[in-house]
Amino acid sequence: MSLKQKAIKGFSWTIFEGIFSQGAIFIVGIILARLLTPEDFGVVGIITAIITVTNSVVEAGFGSALIRKVDANEKDYNTVFYTNLISAICLYLLLWVLAPVIADFFETEILINLIKVSGLILVVNGIVIIQRTLLTKQLDFKKLGIFAVISSLLAGGAAIYLAYQNYGVWSLIAFSVLRPLLNSIMLWLSSNWKPKLQFSKNSFTELFNFGYKLLITNLVNTVYKNIYYFVIGKHFTPSALGFYTRADQFQTPFSTNITFAIRRISFPILSNFQNDKQNLKIKFIQFIRYSMFLNFTIMLVIAAVAKPLVLITIGEKWETSIIYLQLLCIPGMLYPLQILHLNLLLIKGYSNLNLRLEIIKKIILIPIIFITVNYGIVYMIYGLILFSIIEYFINSFYTKKIISYTLKDQFKDFLPFFILSFIPFIAMISVTFTDLNVFIMLPTQLITGIVVFILMNEILQQKEYKMAKEKLMSLLKKRINEK
Repeated sequence: MSLKQKAIKGFSWTIFEGIFSQGAIFIVGIILARLLTPEDFGVVGIITAIITVTNSVVEAGFGSALIRKVDANEKDYNTVFYTNLISAICLYLLLWVLAPVIADFFETEILINLIKVSGLILVVNGIVIIQRTLLTKQLDFKKLGIFAVISSLLAGGAAIYLAYQNYGVWSLIAFSVLRPLLNSIMLWLSSNWKPKLQFSKNSFTELFNFGYKLLITNLVNTVYKNIYYFVIGKHFTPSALGFYTRADQFQTPFSTNITFAIRRISFPILSNFQNDKQNLKIKFIQFIRYSMFLNFTIMLVIAAVAKPLVLITIGEKWETSIIYLQLLCIPGMLYPLQILHLNLLLIKGYSNLNLRLEIIKKIILIPIIFITVNYGIVYMIYGLILFSIIEYFINSFYTKKIISYTLKDQFKDFLPFFILSFIPFIAMISVTFTDLNVFIMLPTQLITGIVVFILMNEILQQKEYKMAKEKLMSLLKKRINEK
């Protein structure tokens, strides 16, 4: 199978995982939002931020270092396995000790026990890094996709049952712990790789020299991604954080999954061309264009239908989340592009530069947060939008130096996709200013958006649209012939 065929197959399975696994998470979240309170979601939002930040330390950049290393051997894998496992256990114990301090900081006593249970996620994720890395290096995302879907469905079912049994916030915790636990069990049982009692100081040093910079970068980036959870959790009520997290959880599965799919596939593929500037540029631009085609459209559709979507799915008690969701879709549009530019730095071995850029960007973010927090959550999101634009310019600047892909060239690629998504957005958002019932408003918006989107694409005929159309028609013909 050629590299292109592997990439297409890998992307298909990653999209499968994104649609069905994240779809299951999304549906579970909707059901739980109807059964639980904004305060419950706010409390879990704090825990999610804490676990996400500490989990970025567990990975320590070793996974990416192994993927990038073409001739990784058994010593490398065993060394990384034991390093990660020990790190995970130590961090879990640290969280256990600090749980009362964290609860006191956020003035929420229930956090003590919730953190002690949720911290198990660190150990669970620490034991399957090699299994995930091997599948990623091989572009074999079938198992990863299937296991993610199964674990999401089983964990979601358990969480919904607990919510109906009035376990409240614990149902959310059960979901967050069971999902990675079940996923890890399936990965472990299905993998041929098992750890041996082997540790190489040379392997550790080699991988750590690349990985530790990536660790710091990922840690800084993860803190940034979750800093709004921390700030809102500290300066506002748990309910206010609940509204924000619920809005974020409507758009994040889409922007994150597109980013996750493209990052997961682009890193090993682009790594193969790290010493071939011409082909590296070609492949990089292909990933950038597909990212824009998918993400711009999806984010603006979500922003347009935010009102009926929130009111229909989780009810009027969550109405405050609507404006948050619409605004969060703007930085969500740029998120996959940010990651692709950073991936390019890592592929070329510029982990030092990547680290410096992340620190510089976060220094820029700090005053934005301190200023906007005094004016409320909406102004904080305005600040986030401003920062995401600044971040894009910083990230993309070095792409010009590495593969001669200038900002001007990027904007030429950027503009058609923005137009193709913005005009349907205007058509759809206009429907919300009518007196239609929300149950009629949503399908009306979707039909309007689909018609305008197809017309615009048929006029402009971007190759990404034509390829997607041809692929869809091919699948439909195949299904018809099978019948």
